Amino acid sequence: MLVSRRPRKGTVVLLVAACSIVLLGSLALVVDGGLLQDDQKRAQSAADAATLAGANILFQKWQAFGGDDGDGGAKSAATVSAAKNGFSNCDVFIPPTTGPYKGLKGYIEVIVTSSTKRSFSKIWGAGDLPVSARAVAQGRWADIKAGIMVLNPTKPGALTNTGSGSLKVEGVPIIVNSNAPDAATATGGGICTAPEFHIVGTPGISGSGIWRGEIVNGQNPIPDPLAYLPEPDPTQMVVQSKNPTHISGTKTEVLQPGVYKGGITVSGQGSVIMLPGIYYMDGGGFTFTGQGSMQASGVMVVNAPSSNSANISINGTGSISFSPPTEGIYRGISLWQTRSSENTLYVSGNGGSSMSGTFYAARGTLNVTGNGTNNVIGSQYISYNVEMGGNGAFSVDWTTDMSARTRIITLVE
Repeated sequence: MLVSRRPRKGTVVLLVAACSIVLLGSLALVVDGGLLQDDQKRAQSAADAATLAGANILFQKWQAFGGDDGDGGAKSAATVSAAKNGFSNCDVFIPPTTGPYKGLKGYIEVIVTSSTKRSFSKIWGAGDLPVSARAVAQGRWADIKAGIMVLNPTKPGALTNTGSGSLKVEGVPIIVNSNAPDAATATGGGICTAPEFHIVGTPGISGSGIWRGEIVNGQNPIPDPLAYLPEPDPTQMVVQSKNPTHISGTKTEVLQPGVYKGGITVSGQGSVIMLPGIYYMDGGGFTFTGQGSMQASGVMVVNAPSSNSANISINGTGSISFSPPTEGIYRGISLWQTRSSENTLYVSGNGGSSMSGTFYAARGTLNVTGNGTNNVIGSQYISYNVEMGGNGAFSVDWTTDMSARTRIITLVE
């Protein structure tokens, strides 16, 4: 039996029409989806920038508010940043109200919202498409958890102990950035004690001395944690002396913070009382020797040497009481050498010494000598090279209140 195969007119047209609707709908979703994704990326960038702007203010005002937004400055900075990036709808929470950093001081949460107008996807629905993004950042001070940090990246013996005495650091590690296999060297038979020694080089230690504590070598170097701090600016200080200041004999001199051109020298039985503040040695260095006393509470001495001999040298046999500022951006730092200088800082302790604070020489060498017993010589050393000597026992007494802090401004969510 023959079957009729006459063409069915219009069938193809209907199929093409039906498929076109599906294709056009899919194309609409693709086009609007791409636009929505671009807007989402823009929103996330705006949220990130806004949280960092607020975190920067939290850091700057940490001294005043301790991580809270006491005057609304952080919220204002975040809101202004979001608006500049095209997002006027911005919710700011200090501290965050959600997530793992909920309720923590020094953290800020920002949520930006907007909408994207539909184009081709109007065939599927009405109304704008919502866009939102969230970010969390921290802006705070943080402890530098190191008793000694040696910044030199390559030198053998970047940390050297030549004495027969003992050094002790409690609670925090000694960090040596040198990648030399003998980055830390002990040649005098002395003892160096710390919970851990974090050393970039492998095996990292050498010599006849004793290293008491876990040796963790092959570590990544740690950048200078104080690199963010500006150099102290002498133009913002009062010039206290236009000529070198000498204190000797049996005289006791009371000094005011400011700029001392030609530096300060205390010798013989001369004594000095340094009132709180920053003392800027514009050449000449700072020298304390002899049998007199030094009282310096809340003081930072800055060495801006004009020659290789213009050093910081504290090695008197008299009573020494020296502590750093307790507020401001230089809180916890008692000795600072300008970063361009490779001079050596000499600090020697004796039974009558009580010195705290961070000793900082980003390109210089810190030479510390302990004589006698029960010497506390500083709270923290951050220096390009560190040399230790003497036949006595001394300690680096790290505490959060008397040591420098670093800046943390970064996204966490």
